[in-house]
Amino acid sequence: MGERVSTGYSELDSLIEGGFPKNSMILLAGNAGVGKTILSAKFIYDGAVKGERGVYVCFTETKRKFTQNLRKFGLDFEDMISERMVSILDLSVTTEIDVQSAVNRIFEEIVNLQARRLVLDSLSAMYMGLKSELERRHLTSLIYRIIQKTECTAILIVDIPWGSKRIGEEFEEAIADGIILLESMYEGEGILKRYLRILKMRGSNHTKKTYSYVISERGLEIKV
Repeated sequence: MGERVSTGYSELDSLIEGGFPKNSMILLAGNAGVGKTILSAKFIYDGAVKGERGVYVCFTETKRKFTQNLRKFGLDFEDMISERMVSILDLSVTTEIDVQSAVNRIFEEIVNLQARRLVLDSLSAMYMGLKSELERRHLTSLIYRIIQKTECTAILIVDIPWGSKRIGEEFEEAIADGIILLESMYEGEGILKRYLRILKMRGSNHTKKTYSYVISERGLEIKV
């Protein structure tokens, strides 16, 4: 078994043989409100606490809103940012040129910070600046090459529309080293329940079970 990078959640680490494989690209997929940003932010924060720099890229909210929202989960990024352990980029992409500029900016930030962790929130938002499947395929491959070149371990968030069973595009699933699915649904008397599944984790004897979890002030509490 190769070297592992902690997810920031010991319960999740236990389901994938100790954490994400180092230098891997993980798809974190789910509907709105399932905790994708919380899990990903904890991944970056935990790395910084352990001395591993990280870059978090926001495409759907500002840096200020991001830091404010995460503070209520015990993740105060202000000191991490001032100490250059974490960099948070808020970028906007509406055209192919914007996407190219964003990719260059992300690569530069990883190199300048000497980061070893990366989160793109979200890959789906980047796709909105591209017109064709070929362009989206090229972007995904380019991001994967950047991850490999910079030796980062990365989470790419994929937004799944309500009612859809599809996780992005087929080529994403093929190229990714791991896929984690977060789901929410109303059960019984209209009670909201959330579930986590590991669909893929290359080089790992990962769990094949489904686990429930709740979102609290401590983040994701996975019932292992």
